[in-house]
Amino acid sequence: MYCGIDLAVRRKTAVAILIDNEIKIIELVTNEEIIESCKVAKITAIDSPLSYHNGFRNVDKEMIKRKLRVLPPSFMKTLVQRAIQLKEKLYNVIETHPTSSMKIVGLNWKDLHEIKDYVDAALCAMAAMAYDLGYAEEIRADDGIIYLVSKRFPFELKRKNYFEFYLKGPK
Repeated sequence: MYCGIDLAVRRKTAVAILIDNEIKIIELVTNEEIIESCKVAKITAIDSPLSYHNGFRNVDKEMIKRKLRVLPPSFMKTLVQRAIQLKEKLYNVIETHPTSSMKIVGLNWKDLHEIKDYVDAALCAMAAMAYDLGYAEEIRADDGIIYLVSKRFPFELKRKNYFEFYLKGPK
């Protein structure tokens, strides 16, 4: 099982549970709910910086060099604080950025769902799986690592119904 978290602060958090190439999206509010849902995940990928910094981190600058748009942790202190709290309670947590993964693999979220948070959560779960299987693109600097779904990932995301997606593959 892999877990993908499109973390939010002022709205519900979209969480994707990926089991056997099936992705179920659930909306949760509290950290306790998220921890309970993801506690048995082999890897959990969170769409949030997992470290504080005043301004851009070096890993963010690496993303920007690759024409991937990110925000600095200082712009979202409450979100980062929440992500760090989750990282401390969950097993094997990685940082991801689903919008960048979509750009890399040529995916437009509007082609899959009317709710971007659901697609983001699914991409987070895919990043966790890609990381585990050795297909993640790693953006590394001295102050962090961001894992993205790469073009080499042999699956494509498909919509099953309102709250479910699946991975079709290998390509």
